[in-house]
Amino acid sequence: MEISAEEPQREQRPRPPLPSPPPEPDEVPGDFASAIGVLAAGREDFEGLAAELLEPLTLSGAASNGLPAVLEGFGDRVRSRHGTPRTALLAAADRAILITAFCEAVADSGIHYGPELGYQQGDITTQIVAELEQVVLGTDRVRDASELRHEITAAYTYAAGIVHGEGSPQDQYPEDLARHAWQRYEAHMASATWDCPELRLTSNTEDPPEVAEQGHPPGPSYALRPLSHWLGQFAADPAPAHRYKRLLRAPVADAEDAGPAMPTLENGYVDPAFRQAHQHSSGRHLSSDDWWLTQPKREDFGEFLAAHLLTAHATSAPLVILGHPGSGKSLLTKLLAARLPEAEFFCQRIELRHIPADLDVQGQLEESLRRSTGRSTPWPEATDPGTVRVVVLDGFDELLQAASADHARYSNYPHDLADFQLRESELGRPTIAVVTSRTVVADQAPTPRLSTVIRLEPFDDDRIGHWVQVWNTTNRRYFTARGLQPLTRDVLQPHSDLISQPLLLLMFALYDASSNALHQLKGEDIGRLGLYERLLTEFTRRQVAKHNGALPHPAEAAAVEHELHRLAVIAVGMFNRRRQGITASEAHADQSALLDTDAAPSPLLFGSFFFIHEAQAVVTGQHRHSYEFLHATFGEYLTARLIIDELKHLLPADTPHPAAVAIDDRLHALLSHVPLVDRAEVARNLTGLISSLSQQQRRHLTALLIDLFKAATGDVTRPDQPAYEPLPACRGEREAVYSVNLLLLTVLAKDSVCVSRLFDTRNPIDSWRRQSMLWRSQLSETSWVTLTDTLTTELCTDPHTRDPDVCVRLFPPPTAQTALSGPRTQILKPSTPALTGIPSRVTSPTCAGLPPSRTTSARCTSCTPWHHWHSTCLPHWRPTTSPTINTRAPPRTLSSPCSTRSPLPRSPPRQGFSTFSTPCPHGSARLPRTSSPAFSSTPSHTSPSALSPTSWTSSRPCAPPPHAAWEQLPG
Repeated sequence: MEISAEEPQREQRPRPPLPSPPPEPDEVPGDFASAIGVLAAGREDFEGLAAELLEPLTLSGAASNGLPAVLEGFGDRVRSRHGTPRTALLAAADRAILITAFCEAVADSGIHYGPELGYQQGDITTQIVAELEQVVLGTDRVRDASELRHEITAAYTYAAGIVHGEGSPQDQYPEDLARHAWQRYEAHMASATWDCPELRLTSNTEDPPEVAEQGHPPGPSYALRPLSHWLGQFAADPAPAHRYKRLLRAPVADAEDAGPAMPTLENGYVDPAFRQAHQHSSGRHLSSDDWWLTQPKREDFGEFLAAHLLTAHATSAPLVILGHPGSGKSLLTKLLAARLPEAEFFCQRIELRHIPADLDVQGQLEESLRRSTGRSTPWPEATDPGTVRVVVLDGFDELLQAASADHARYSNYPHDLADFQLRESELGRPTIAVVTSRTVVADQAPTPRLSTVIRLEPFDDDRIGHWVQVWNTTNRRYFTARGLQPLTRDVLQPHSDLISQPLLLLMFALYDASSNALHQLKGEDIGRLGLYERLLTEFTRRQVAKHNGALPHPAEAAAVEHELHRLAVIAVGMFNRRRQGITASEAHADQSALLDTDAAPSPLLFGSFFFIHEAQAVVTGQHRHSYEFLHATFGEYLTARLIIDELKHLLPADTPHPAAVAIDDRLHALLSHVPLVDRAEVARNLTGLISSLSQQQRRHLTALLIDLFKAATGDVTRPDQPAYEPLPACRGEREAVYSVNLLLLTVLAKDSVCVSRLFDTRNPIDSWRRQSMLWRSQLSETSWVTLTDTLTTELCTDPHTRDPDVCVRLFPPPTAQTALSGPRTQILKPSTPALTGIPSRVTSPTCAGLPPSRTTSARCTSCTPWHHWHSTCLPHWRPTTSPTINTRAPPRTLSSPCSTRSPLPRSPPRQGFSTFSTPCPHGSARLPRTSSPAFSSTPSHTSPSALSPTSWTSSRPCAPPPHAAWEQLPG
């Protein structure tokens, strides 16, 4: 009802003045006194409350109950604040409850000073408060519940020990006081979190039900819905920014016009599990997958992100999110930006690949604002003062990888970002930073001390099942219209080692959606390598058709093979550089050298492959690209594929003995930089590809490799050598690596090979020893150990000439491990005794069809593999003209671990040869030599100093010999 102007106004009663709201804290408290000051907010009733709460620590029997009063209405106060004031209130309550709970426990314990102690009362208040203030609480940094609980109880136990050391415990133990303090802490925390979900989110010390009850965790959540739920609890308006809200309806990947539909980000993103690193983790640990497996696995990803936004460290250092290529890091940044309420946060998402890398952090933010809004906006004016700003930086690894030439300049980027956050907080513009990067480069850039680092976990069976369900629901009409079966978990099960990354899972789903290709493989045994070939061929064909249009089948097949060959050159370039990525300039140089072409590789085509990750960075105005395989398996397969293709190219069709010395220049370029044994998966793939050849092809391949080995160990010149130098290396090192790789390929092709076939010499044992010592001098320590762990040697006899020989085979021999040709072949040797590093082997399989008496050899069980390789611990056979007798040999010591003796052959040896036992040079035992009128032997170390027991004395039986002894090894 309207009131007329003539109607007299009612007399207004005077209202009592409203109490002024407590002032907002402008910084997060760092100590107990400041925390109580933030909670008291200048109210006169709580003046001196901090000293009153600490009074029980004087052990005078005083007690205080002032904490519940200062926390009254705490939840309403928190919800009326946002940004730094809200974080300050949460941190203040957290710190106050921690210390007050212990003080109350001391008051309840009755511990006090007494005259019977006989010494002056000391001040333990400062010591105890300083100890408890060092606890990193959940409002400082997101903590795992069990980790936070353990740290609090450890601090209480230490403080209880101080109290018991100064006061009269009255038949109490420190553990009892610590336990009572924990009970008081839980009681105060339960009361404070009753109406404050924010504090419950950050400071919860109770394990989730699935952990407490040892049960299975609930199903995975989608699209960070828990984050949205928690933000809605304390945000006045949970609506996200309009410019990012559209991302929820965007597909997870670009779809083909006639292909299956892509799930939207809101429906197709399955929240991953993750692991959190402790605060003092080093970069070396952060880049190690094995180390990450030692960290606890967490399932509450949405809750973790919500809690991080409320912590003090969030505005002091960036949150670093690590993951492998294809783990969904970029999709996560889009989803995070789309979930943040606009009323609470101002979010700016930046793809570092598109922003000039030579700008500072503020320059990158302002450039990103200009591109997203269309106008130039200074960063200080981007939003209202006091609003929390969230900067999401996607692809820091791309900045490091693509700008590898300026690596030192950009490796300090995380610290520059932390300094930027500190400056913004001091100026009243609190800024939260989130950075994504690949796990493998985590050791290339130091992480700020206050940073929180997590790693996204691969998909488990439950997440794969949920993703497949969403995929089938999205493409139900597509499958029905084309008569296709939906994707099932059983079809994907044989490929579980690949589909654990979301993008690779999508790759398999697309591959099956074409013609149910995976369903057809269910009853077909094509093997692991056959699957890789089909996957790579199919996706390469799609990209060729997409960029070149429809082509006749022969032309399309030739184009696909050409692109696969180019990809294989890129894979070999990564292998020979011992890196997982390669820059565009390096790829161009490699292809120009190996493919005889000056055409640059198309960044568009390479970057479009599902199994290729393209990193970009803008440095000094130039776009720099680099490439990496989403899964290292694809690069390792393509590397082996290119090597086998090159060998097939060298194989003639008619004769098994080609004149290949003059045409192996490109093979030499491929195989003369890194030993193949350095990457076990490459050697495993080579084994599978060679096993797929026919028997005739393997015989021809063996003959070819032996001829190439003979030429490589000789004085060969290569005038037409391609200009391919992925890394600088001297000629001696390259020739050694090339001959080692040829030897490995020969053994893979023939299972075993006798040294007499590799060298044109009458003394193969001596030639083998010289060559192995050359390899030892040119290979790195890691490569040499891996080589001697992969190949083993055995003494044998030539079946035709009955001359002594050495047989080289894989370790263990194929006869003892029939799985070599299977899908899970392991090139490296199995686990061995920790003391010796090699298994004890007295009787070896027969070689070249000889009876065991001809091939049985003893091996020193205390020697390292290189001793066995260059025959220091093998019997030596030498021609002689007159018998000799060893007069210096000491008596035989049977207890020595290095006492080895070669058994005599059952039939008389040939004229001019003798057998004798050779002692291991690292023990004090010496064995007498066996001689006869027709035979003689010479010790393997002819100089007196080498034969003296003292020259080989060591604290352990198998310490490596001094370099002087190496030089005295005979020819």
